[in-house]
Amino acid sequence: IRVWNLDEEEEEHACLGIMDHGAPVEALLLMASDDSPDSVPWLLSAGGTEIKVWNFLTGKCHSTLQTKHSKTITAMVCMTRTIQETTKVWRILTAALDGLIRIHTWNGTKGTVSYIHGVKLPDPITSLALNETYSRLAIGTTTGEVLLRQEGLSVTQKKRKRDPKSGTYAFFTRGTNVEAKADDFVVVESKKRKLAPFDLALKQFRYGDALDEALRTRQPQSVLAVLEELGRRRGLTIALSNRDEESLEPILSFTVRYITRPQFSSILIGVAHKLCSIYSDVTGQSEIIDELFGKLKNAVHEEIMVQKSLLRISGMLGTLITIQQEDAES
Repeated sequence: IRVWNLDEEEEEHACLGIMDHGAPVEALLLMASDDSPDSVPWLLSAGGTEIKVWNFLTGKCHSTLQTKHSKTITAMVCMTRTIQETTKVWRILTAALDGLIRIHTWNGTKGTVSYIHGVKLPDPITSLALNETYSRLAIGTTTGEVLLRQEGLSVTQKKRKRDPKSGTYAFFTRGTNVEAKADDFVVVESKKRKLAPFDLALKQFRYGDALDEALRTRQPQSVLAVLEELGRRRGLTIALSNRDEESLEPILSFTVRYITRPQFSSILIGVAHKLCSIYSDVTGQSEIIDELFGKLKNAVHEEIMVQKSLLRISGMLGTLITIQQEDAES
């Protein structure tokens, strides 16, 4: 590569420098180093399968890129692309006899070329050319054909301008992406509340499954609510009947544990009566069930004794209060 001085004042044009690419040079390209108009541009040379970046004032090779081409590079052009509507970047296109067009990005500040992606054509390529707006690419091949490639429409340009035909999917989904204006009244769509498993079972009149699902939650308030709903629907007997040892143990354990608590006793006393009435004939067949019924009996007996003691204490207190009031009046 030779650099010549073309000053018109001199009679003979002098050669300022010689740069050896190392292979026959097929294409040259001048690229700006930065946005300043006074900056010295970079010289890019393509030969063999390499691209070299030169500082032609000093004659030194700044960087070398071993391209993805497998055969000799025959053409090299540059173009600009706009990214995110504000940033403008440079792209360098190279073509070779392997039928590939390789696209590279250019960093003018560092003077480096980086590979991005490529396009495969059926025939070896001999030349490339771009129009002024970089929207059309002409490709010359060894077969004598010239291929033209044009930039496609953007996503916004491809959007349909006319109204969709009635009855189509687009017709029923029109307006879904329209944003509300400041003076528009926005209707907020309320999300459908998801039913709990025991609520769904109650809705389907599966009373036994509803009670089992409530017991699995291990939440006493949920179990109490289901028992109250079953009593209101007259389905408590249905929910407690036809149970084996595994399905009877949870409700029986719950009854034993919470029957003495005032907030649960009004409901669980009736449940205990139902359980004793339904399963009184099957005692002695399961040690676990017999043990739970025994615990239920003991819990009820202890609670009765406590209530009797409280009633005696209440009677004594009532007598003392009456005597105190009579003495105060006299």
